[in-house]
Amino acid sequence: MVHKLLIARTESGIVAGVEDRRAVRFRSIPYASPPFGENRFQPPVPPAAWEGVRDTAEFGAGVPQGRFEGDPFDPYFNPAHQGEDCLTLDVWTPDPAAVGLPVLVWIHGGGFITGTGSAPAHDGYTFARDGFVHVGINYRLGIDGFTFFDDGIENLGLLDQIAALEWVQRNIVAFGGDPSRVTIFGQSGGGVAVIDLMAMPAARGLFAQAIAMSGTPIAAATKESALRVTERLAERLGVEPTREAFAAVPLERTVAETIPMALEFFDFAQWGRESFTVSPFRAVYGTASMPVSPLAAASDSTVPFMTGTLRNEATGFLAGVGMIDGIPDAVGAQMLALLGADGAVERAYRDGPRRLSSSVQLVEAAWTDFAFRMPTLALVDARTATSHVYEFLWESPMFPPSLGANHALEVPFMRDDLAAMRAVGPAGIATLGADAPQQLATRMHTAFVDFARTGDPGWPAYDTDRATMIFNTVDALENDPAAMERQAWKEEQ
Repeated sequence: MVHKLLIARTESGIVAGVEDRRAVRFRSIPYASPPFGENRFQPPVPPAAWEGVRDTAEFGAGVPQGRFEGDPFDPYFNPAHQGEDCLTLDVWTPDPAAVGLPVLVWIHGGGFITGTGSAPAHDGYTFARDGFVHVGINYRLGIDGFTFFDDGIENLGLLDQIAALEWVQRNIVAFGGDPSRVTIFGQSGGGVAVIDLMAMPAARGLFAQAIAMSGTPIAAATKESALRVTERLAERLGVEPTREAFAAVPLERTVAETIPMALEFFDFAQWGRESFTVSPFRAVYGTASMPVSPLAAASDSTVPFMTGTLRNEATGFLAGVGMIDGIPDAVGAQMLALLGADGAVERAYRDGPRRLSSSVQLVEAAWTDFAFRMPTLALVDARTATSHVYEFLWESPMFPPSLGANHALEVPFMRDDLAAMRAVGPAGIATLGADAPQQLATRMHTAFVDFARTGDPGWPAYDTDRATMIFNTVDALENDPAAMERQAWKEEQ
């Protein structure tokens, strides 16, 4: 195929895109200046303008970040290279000359620790193919993006996202998009970010709809909890817990400490129940940028919302801490008690329709429900605006049965891009296998497309009947499928 350059004019300068599979892509367009040097640990500032035409054919630098050793999916979700000029975004469009196309802005996951908006997992072609302008963004991660100092500046990674959304409002017309038809969506940490943004006054009016995949409102931290993490980071870095002291630490050092701090956070004895929220790098509420918690802010949100979780969100985390193959009963009982799931909740899992019995099964179900499913349903219950809910139950036959429908498995289905996962290599092929149901990918992708275009994914809103779409080899619409567990969790609280 002969690549043809196409041009778009942004407020900072002209960019040259590349024709790719009947769409046009623009990579690494700056929406803010590099957040280092005098900009380090400060809110984002506008990018410098450029003269001439900026070439956006190649991948840009990912946000500086650590790597989890041995992660076979690193090339699928994370940047190929990193650098300081990283507050950029990728745009895919059917046609820069189009007018009024709906816009999807993707916020990548990775626990606010790793990831990039331009990874193969986040390729925007399938949405451009279906008539959308797709934007994938980078934002500051880890220590540089989410350390809290209680000095009036906080949530920098989220402020980056807001700056990217403001850029979209001002510039997306140049790519064929309609700024009044923006839907934000994200998975895992990106799903958390979507929920956080709905609680931030500065984000209001920057998007018309929102989709949170495997997000949770309880990931946001109180000031006290966030300061405890800051103090521990200061100990690890050997500095005072102040913005100035952290800014004087070389970037390589803060990047190097991010993964060890994330792994330490899984020490239940040290961090208690907070460990089950997975990441120490979190939004902080009770602040100027997020006055109240995402759950408390839910009733004020007016944007249509779609959200969902997987049946087994926590299996990968259990595998990461070496517990997926077995948990001694005594340890399992301690973890259930720490989760607040040692009474009615445990009985619901043992005696209810799931008939769980082993400590691994019980802890995994409780972890999933504590950190993901129950907070998500509580968020939806608290909202007055329209919400649609789904649950993803498909299990890869290539995985051990203990993994089930595990965290992030739905991403290639949602994008209708099973090939991108397989292209990772042996790990990707081993994830989906040769016979992953394309029909499931088609149906799930269509639901996301329909919601982003019309606000209706194809099933009723989650109201008194608690209608929930179950995505599986054969989909099913169920009313209140979480009823027994949901009631049991209420009894425990």
